[in-house]
Amino acid sequence: MSNSFPEKLHLDGAVYDMFAYPLCSYLAQFPDWPRFPNWPGNSRGYSATWAVIDDVLCLTGMRAPVEEPLAALFPGIAGPVPATWVSGIIDVHRGERRHVGYPSRRIFDDEVYLEISCGRVLREWRFDLRGVPDQTDEELKLSLPRFLWPARLRDDPDPVEPK
Repeated sequence: MSNSFPEKLHLDGAVYDMFAYPLCSYLAQFPDWPRFPNWPGNSRGYSATWAVIDDVLCLTGMRAPVEEPLAALFPGIAGPVPATWVSGIIDVHRGERRHVGYPSRRIFDDEVYLEISCGRVLREWRFDLRGVPDQTDEELKLSLPRFLWPARLRDDPDPVEPK
């Protein structure tokens, strides 16, 4: 499954990228759900927009190659659809993607983790990671094979090789 496009989550006036795709678990419950044609880079055939409204995760919109995809999935429900089928922890982020530490870890400038039970947000954790230093050259050399090093590191006369 190709999920190269993040879905969007609106939270407290900010828009975050989300790679969780919570609608997939809902659609899996129905063998005859209206399948949407795939498009390049998106095998789901749709892109959903979400929001946290009064501490409830809600599906607020969908983009799909059919008319009114929300009405096709949720007949008779107007407006935001409470995502009562979602439970677990969802992480969302915005800002620059960076790699830090060894082994390399992917972080973003702003990250939010939401603990959700039956669609209701129980807890949230917000992290401002702009102050976390990027991966040092030594950490980068240890985390990647030499052929993937940037040119500035390959020209180093005294390379640090992993043990």
